Amino acid sequence: MSTRSQHLYEFGPYRLDTAEQLLLRDGKPVPLTPKVFETLVALVERSGHLVEKEELMKLVWSDVAVEESNLTNNVAAIRKLLGQGKSGPSYIETVPKRGYRFTAPVKELPPETLVVEKRTVTRVVTEETEEETQNEKVASAIESAPIIRTVTVTPNSARRSNWLVMAVILVVGSASAYGIYWLIARSQARNRASASVPFSAMAISRVTSSGKSKHAAISPDGKYIAHVTEDAEGNSLWIRHVTAPSDVRLSGPAESEYLWVAFAPDGNSIYYITLDRDKGDTGLYRIPVLGGPSAMAGYDLWPVGFSPNRKEMAFIKMDIGETSYLMIANADSTNQRILAGRKKPDFFRGEWNAPAWSPDGKSIACPVRLTDDKGEFETILGINVKDGSQTPLTTMRWSSVGQPAWLADGTGLLLTARERSTGPSQVWHIAVKSGDATRVTHDLNDYHDLSLTQDSSRLAVVQDQAVSNMWVARDGDAASARQIVSEIGPINLLAWTRDGRIVYHSNAGESSEIWVTNADGTMRRQLTVDARVSDGLTVSPDDLYIFFVSDRAGHFNIWRVDADGQNLKQVTTGEGEFFPECSPDGEWLIYQQGYYEPRLWKMRIDGSSRVQLTVTRGNRPAVSADGQTIAYHYLDPELEKSQWSIGIVSSNGGQRLRRFNLPPTVGVTRKFVRWFPDQKSIAYVNKPGGLSDIWLQPIDGSQPKRLTEFKVEQMLAFDWSHDGRSLAFVREIETRDVVLIEQTQK
Repeated sequence: MSTRSQHLYEFGPYRLDTAEQLLLRDGKPVPLTPKVFETLVALVERSGHLVEKEELMKLVWSDVAVEESNLTNNVAAIRKLLGQGKSGPSYIETVPKRGYRFTAPVKELPPETLVVEKRTVTRVVTEETEEETQNEKVASAIESAPIIRTVTVTPNSARRSNWLVMAVILVVGSASAYGIYWLIARSQARNRASASVPFSAMAISRVTSSGKSKHAAISPDGKYIAHVTEDAEGNSLWIRHVTAPSDVRLSGPAESEYLWVAFAPDGNSIYYITLDRDKGDTGLYRIPVLGGPSAMAGYDLWPVGFSPNRKEMAFIKMDIGETSYLMIANADSTNQRILAGRKKPDFFRGEWNAPAWSPDGKSIACPVRLTDDKGEFETILGINVKDGSQTPLTTMRWSSVGQPAWLADGTGLLLTARERSTGPSQVWHIAVKSGDATRVTHDLNDYHDLSLTQDSSRLAVVQDQAVSNMWVARDGDAASARQIVSEIGPINLLAWTRDGRIVYHSNAGESSEIWVTNADGTMRRQLTVDARVSDGLTVSPDDLYIFFVSDRAGHFNIWRVDADGQNLKQVTTGEGEFFPECSPDGEWLIYQQGYYEPRLWKMRIDGSSRVQLTVTRGNRPAVSADGQTIAYHYLDPELEKSQWSIGIVSSNGGQRLRRFNLPPTVGVTRKFVRWFPDQKSIAYVNKPGGLSDIWLQPIDGSQPKRLTEFKVEQMLAFDWSHDGRSLAFVREIETRDVVLIEQTQK
């Protein structure tokens, strides 16, 4: 018998051991980093009471000065590990502007001793049934196994406790044999279910280490990794042996975006998709694995999935504004035909993920965005190849779904998916027979571009980590730039107030929230709770209201809060409104309606008098200081080859007043425009040489010119203060590498 003293807290299914720095859920350890564990202990020890942020910072980081975002990141990590969410129990409450409160009931246990004893379980069988036979096998397997029991011991009652424990053991042992068998059988059933999930036991290794791999695929035999990198030279396609330390470049460098890569089913060639950054039409190319010239395999195609017999391919095609189609074609992209369609507001998702053909060739798995009475969500459908009928493969509702891949035996598939718009994209497994969706990875990284080997023993995926830093520069001068905020994840929305503060969105907590800070980084605080900010943030000219976009009601709509974060109110109720901007007189909201076929609209602040401003596409409006004109960016379908452009329209609507082509060095994603303070130019982010800076397009039609010399990796957002003297911008440092996940048992 062995003993070990403990100090324990219990809450819900959890037990917290402060002496051993151990958190258990139903007896199983929950992994926590030391600082996250210290944060949890500080909150649990003060359960039911508000713990001020400053006090928590001193408790956890008593020996070092750190940013407040470290605390919010720790709290977010605790919430995710405890499973706190919309439908789950609530453990930690955020008190805006002050701190946190641990709200779950906590029971503090007295000092305990862990007693390990060896017993023999006696089996009693009356009438043998299949279930009882199974219980016999379970009992037989544990006849000689040690049973662990927790016994309370105090100095004055140790002898009495020992007699009590013996009595309890005898009673329980004689009266609960069937209960023990049932619990053990149930535990084994859970273990069998867990074992049926592929990669439930796995080994993870990093294949690349440059931090520049944005897309990847593993060969069918598992020997090679093809991956796309992005650096100052442009995009390149590389191949490397899984066990070799060096890469061989197959294509590039090029200023075009390489958006997707996959091996051919026979493993002898690689397919990839390119897109000129200023265009809207793609090119599908094929190149031999051992190198050679690239050959065009298709034009204006999204990622393709090949049939098991290698004779056909499947891909998604979007009709303008109304319908999305799952298409089938010959392997050389000829003889294209429609297999299935979905009409707006539902649609197949194909950017930039390929439909996955089942091993028997009878079904195609395809991500889809659906709408019901609970709102919008994404899931995965199985499309019957014979008749085009559509069947949900799971009842799971995700915020977004990535690349699916079938297991070799056809019993299930793996995919990447995001539960919440602000949560990490993780690897999931779907069992086709039951429809059960089980999360495979459990961390805070983002994963995308999933691919499997032919025998399903290995998967490759791109692991993505990003850190955002907000800076303020006086007069846009790089020498005067000062960092004021830093946190994990993207900060891609910000707006200035009239009094010189900066309102921005942050993913530091469980949800994407609105924060505010002084221009020097002081007095930073969270304004909202569970706002779920996404795709739009602006401040009214009188600084009384903050308008933002949220999917709180099931769709992406415009919402409003007071400047102090109180009085949350929904402003629009359509099926998708984005990127609101206030007119300078405070009378109107100008916004983007629709995602794939966006148009610009405006409405009164009170929600009345909606007016359509553009008849052609328009994204992310920017209102001039005098309120007379609106700048936006858009993909112009009127040209022979679709062209990304800047447009200007009157604030009263009507025909486009001006149009300017965006240069090919502007990135495919995160396009947006702003008015320069002098109102004579439109500002945008440009990436010549692979580094981001702000450029200006004069509205008189003269040549674009560089404004800043920041030369940062990625610029996610920028805006000028109302006096035009200070420029706030966000730079992102993103690390993307290919990781290999191998199944260690079946």
